Amino acid sequence: MRNERAKEILTDLVLMKSTSEDDAKPIVDYVSSKLRKLGLEPRYLGDQKNPAIVAQFGKEGVALSGHLDTVPHGADWGYDDGEIVNGELYGRGSCDMKGGCTAMLLAAEDMVGANVPFSLCFTTDEETTMVGAGAAANDPAIRTAPAVLVAEPTSFDIVVKEKGLLHFSISTKGVSAHASMPELGDNAIAKLIRMLSKMEDLQRIPKNPVQEMTMCVDTIKGGTRINVIPDSCAAEIDIRYPPDMNTGKVLKLIKDRIGNAGYEIKILHELDPVETDIRSPAVQTLKDVIGSTAEITAVPYATEMVMFKNANKALMVCGPGDPRICHCNDEHVELAQIIRAADVYSEYCSRMS
Repeated sequence: MRNERAKEILTDLVLMKSTSEDDAKPIVDYVSSKLRKLGLEPRYLGDQKNPAIVAQFGKEGVALSGHLDTVPHGADWGYDDGEIVNGELYGRGSCDMKGGCTAMLLAAEDMVGANVPFSLCFTTDEETTMVGAGAAANDPAIRTAPAVLVAEPTSFDIVVKEKGLLHFSISTKGVSAHASMPELGDNAIAKLIRMLSKMEDLQRIPKNPVQEMTMCVDTIKGGTRINVIPDSCAAEIDIRYPPDMNTGKVLKLIKDRIGNAGYEIKILHELDPVETDIRSPAVQTLKDVIGSTAEITAVPYATEMVMFKNANKALMVCGPGDPRICHCNDEHVELAQIIRAADVYSEYCSRMS
C-alpha cells in the first residue's frame, strides 16, 4: 500500500513540469489539495509567481522542507519520465527533490493519524532565487520548530554544514580597432585573460573540496567579430567558501592578485555558509533514528537550509536519493528509499515533539 502511494504521488509530481519557465500553479494546486485532504490549511508566502506553501499540524513540531521546482529536463535520456525499472522511478526531479517531497506527504499522512505535531514547507524557486524559502523563514511554524529538516537527497546522511556561495562577474574595457592595426586598439579580452591567469592558484582543485574554497570560471563573453579588437570582455565566476570565510575575505584574495584597478566586479548572487552544532539534540536524535550508517557530514553546495539560518539554529539536510545524480540525465530514485524516508521523518517528528 505504501509503495503504491509513493509511486502514485511521485509519478504525479514528476510528470508536472516545474522549471523556472513553467507555471507553478498546477503543482502548487496539487500539493495544496493533498494537504487539505489531510485537514491542513495551506498558507501561501513569497511572490505570486513562485510561492511557498506552509502547512502546520499542532504546535511547535519539526518543520520538514522541500522544493517542487526542477532544473530543465535536457536531452538524451534512456528512460521516460515516470518510468519504473527495478523499483527505481526515473524523471527530472525524481531525486532532486520530488522524491523527498513525496516522502514528506507520506509522513504527514502517518503523523496526522498519530496526532504528532509537525509542519511542512514546499517552495517553488530553490533552483533559482530561493525567495520562497526566505519568505517561509518568517513563518511561526519555522521559527518555533525544534528543528528544520530539509529533505534534499543525501542517501540518508545528515548534512549539518554547507559552504557559502558567491557569484560575480569581472569585466574589462578596451578600445576597438581594426585587427590589422592592433596598435590602435586596446584588447579587453587579453586584459581579462591576464587577470584570470593571476588567479590560477585560486582555481586549482583543493585536496578537500568540501572543506576548502573552490573557484570556477564558468562563462567568458567578449568580442564581436574576428577582425575587430574587442572593447569589452566579462567572465562569470562561481566561488564556494567554508564557514570561516565571507564575501569580503574572498574579494580580498582576488584583489591581492589583480590589484584594485583596470576592471569592474559585480556581485550577482551570494549565500552565507551555514553550520549546525553536531552535538545538538536535534542532530543526535536524527542520528539515533537513522542508525549507525548515517554520517554527519558537510556538502559543497547550497540548499534552502541557508535561508532558514536567521530563523532557526537547528538546521539539517537529510533525504532519499543519491545527490550525485541530481541534475543528471536519467535522474532517478528508489521507491523503497522514499518509504524509508517517510518512516524516518515520522519517527523523528515524534521523538522531537
